Amino acid sequence: MASGDSQRNVLIPIDASPNCLRAFEWYNTQLKKKNDLVFFVHVIEPVYTTPAVGLAMESPPLLVDDMTRVMEESISSGKKLGHKYMQMAKDVGLDCKAFLHVDTKPGNAIVKSASDHKADFIVIGSRGLGAIKRTFLGSVSDYIVHNANVPVAIVPPSEK
Repeated sequence: MASGDSQRNVLIPIDASPNCLRAFEWYNTQLKKKNDLVFFVHVIEPVYTTPAVGLAMESPPLLVDDMTRVMEESISSGKKLGHKYMQMAKDVGLDCKAFLHVDTKPGNAIVKSASDHKADFIVIGSRGLGAIKRTFLGSVSDYIVHNANVPVAIVPPSEK
């Protein structure tokens, strides 16, 4: 195989946002090569409660049941999302795989996934947070840019 035809491993974090879809579409029109292998990664943040909430509940097992149900729903939604993106990728001739990760720190999970899958680069959509929200909520894309060992393309939200 000529060097121009070598496989590249591309990591694209996914969620249900339009910005994520925009990132995939941008990759497809701007960066895609026929031998790319795309890894879609969806990170689910686990549901936790503070001890104060648990103590305030009359029936803590219900709280555990509720947390379990929410996690099961999140995993089910994540699987559907992965299948949706895999189908879109296959429709444009891409080889792809999809993975779910449960982690309290999505940025860390994405960086680790990029390393695990030997990604050559990451393409991620920006949530488009303003400076104040980004300061308080943090930015997954900012974390990835500063901690990934591969190039990162951040696709901004569309202009309104």
